[in-house]
Amino acid sequence: MTKLLKLIMTSAAIGITIGYLVALSFSGLYQTRYFVPSAPTYVATFSSPLTATLISTGLWALIGIVFGLASLTFQQSNWSITRQTVVNFCLTYLGFTPLAILCGWFPLDFHWLLIFTGIFILMYAILWWNYYLASYHEVQRLNRLLKK
Repeated sequence: MTKLLKLIMTSAAIGITIGYLVALSFSGLYQTRYFVPSAPTYVATFSSPLTATLISTGLWALIGIVFGLASLTFQQSNWSITRQTVVNFCLTYLGFTPLAILCGWFPLDFHWLLIFTGIFILMYAILWWNYYLASYHEVQRLNRLLKK
């Protein structure tokens, strides 16, 4: 199996897993008696909850693939960390946003898009900062080993 195919398959599986965890949260939030993949208004647009779940599973896989493929930007060693981050942010935002709308996570409305964008930027910044700190500490550790 090629590296790219393995990345796609792994990313799809991660996307499905996270999607189901989010769906379980929706089910609890809306206090439904049964599992629903998203808000009740989303599920109502399908002929059955099973169809809604099947479509959602495909969307969750696509979300995982978007993030998995976008992570390849950080393997571009000839790019600056700033360029890697900006390209990764754009790819994930532009790929994830329409999929999140299709998943019924928020309506296609300017107000909700602004809220989603703010949350996305905040979450991205937190994750990037954690990645940066981990990388910084790893470089410090390697430098200490080299000095010995």
